[in-house]
Amino acid sequence: MKTIVLACLGLLFCFNPAPAIAQKEYPLKVSIHEAVTRTLDEKEITRILERASDLLTRRNSCDVRFRLDTFGKFSSAPDVINDESDLEKVHSVDAHVKIVRQINYCLGRKGTFIGCAWRPDKRPKTMIVVRRVARDLRHILWTHEFGHTMGLLHRADVGALMTPCPLYFNNVKITPDECYCFRNGAEACPREGPNPVCTERRRSRWIAD
Repeated sequence: MKTIVLACLGLLFCFNPAPAIAQKEYPLKVSIHEAVTRTLDEKEITRILERASDLLTRRNSCDVRFRLDTFGKFSSAPDVINDESDLEKVHSVDAHVKIVRQINYCLGRKGTFIGCAWRPDKRPKTMIVVRRVARDLRHILWTHEFGHTMGLLHRADVGALMTPCPLYFNNVKITPDECYCFRNGAEACPREGPNPVCTERRRSRWIAD
């Protein structure tokens, strides 16, 4: 009888599946500047977040999803970012995602950017994006910038979501290590090695940082 019981326990151990990893969900506060024309509505923003979720969950088997928590407008900071002061004022707005009209400055660089989020030693960890981005690129941009808030550096591989090059429609790939950062946040994300610069020649004008 003891032999039979031990055998049954052994079978239970062998065939009992490991517990599934719980899905990680991020409820995001989104705020758009009052001066932005052709404003996005809740339906459009929900769609962007759904597509961003699918990019991670379906394309990359990284079980991370986003949902809209609250949506509002702000006027307490500039709608055009031209310098460090403007950038910090927008980052201080109480929202995870801030939508502005134009970004002409990001991380000490002048230029024309569609997103700016990387803040290795500063808080809050928020992301700033512009309104005027191709519809089929918005979810890629938002996921890229959210990756920076999770501590991710750029990665100079073809098709990488975290590319240092201007974003294009094929920038959708993440690594298992990047998935770990998406799931666990900036404090758990190792930030080792250089942050690469783009060496490709691209026609895309969608520069995110």
